[in-house]
Amino acid sequence: MDVNECKVSVIIPVHNSEKTISYCLKKIISESNKLESEIIVVDDASTDNTLNILKEFKDIKIISLERNKGAGNARNTGANIAKYNNLCFVDSDIYISEDSIINLVKRLIKDDDVGSVSGSQNTINLNKDSWSSNFVCLKSCYGTDKINHEKIFSTCCSEFCVISKELFLKVGKWKALSNAGGEEFDLGYKIKKLGKKNIKTKEAKYSGYWCDLNTRFKRIIQRTEKYIPLLLKKKSFDSKGTFATFSQSLSSLITLIMVLNIFLILVFKNHIYFYVFLILYLLQLIIELKFLLFAKNKFGFKMLLYSLYGIQVINLAIIIGFLSYIFKLLFNSRKFESKSF
Repeated sequence: MDVNECKVSVIIPVHNSEKTISYCLKKIISESNKLESEIIVVDDASTDNTLNILKEFKDIKIISLERNKGAGNARNTGANIAKYNNLCFVDSDIYISEDSIINLVKRLIKDDDVGSVSGSQNTINLNKDSWSSNFVCLKSCYGTDKINHEKIFSTCCSEFCVISKELFLKVGKWKALSNAGGEEFDLGYKIKKLGKKNIKTKEAKYSGYWCDLNTRFKRIIQRTEKYIPLLLKKKSFDSKGTFATFSQSLSSLITLIMVLNIFLILVFKNHIYFYVFLILYLLQLIIELKFLLFAKNKFGFKMLLYSLYGIQVINLAIIIGFLSYIFKLLFNSRKFESKSF
């Protein structure tokens, strides 16, 4: 395949990214120079030193937005002015591997039935300051770490992916979800509806600055609320997403029943509820066993112990997000009924 066919517009949304953007951008510039390209950085109303750092780089286009509307809107803004048909979206807090951009573009244009190609996460946490962020890294990367070469996903990874501009405009761009993220679930679903595949490949890897578990907890609550309607539409489980695997959903359900069971133990003080709790916990350990061994292999026995705690935190976030979605659905339904009368 001729390298000249691999023309690409690289689009980077940034917001208060002063700690990561320089490291990220240097590698992107190096990789972009291997093919005909342009780099568009959209500053989403940063209040720190991000914009001044961007101005130190030559040969990049900077768009400065007056209001912060989220990464989805920033990506769409960059895509609107992109001059090449291949759009490569890269987050400002990741570090891409060698030849990753050109490999994504080559894979995209190889087959007509491929709608998007996403990179795969390395189990390397660039934010190495805590067990908490290392756990978040492992939990987030677990699904993609098992990919041998490439795999079909329902999602289009917003962190690092390539899609044609023609298809991108046809499916309606990124859904501008503020705060929570989750745009990849929506875009991937719309691509799939058109009969196209979302591919995740190990030929393009990246590492990230992972947040701590407390931050992840809040994000998962928000994302779960937004993922549920899409999951109900596609009516199938997937190997990417907050709760989109069957095992993750089952593990979360078990945590919910365990919490209810603790309440029954405290109220009725019956031994049978304690035994039920133990059986449920053992079942959950069996479900999570592969991940626990994966965590131990990466960071040792202490990470396995921390993961026992981290799994419950993630599951509780999913439960809260799900209950919040149900509550809002019922509230809006009653509100609509009252207006009808």
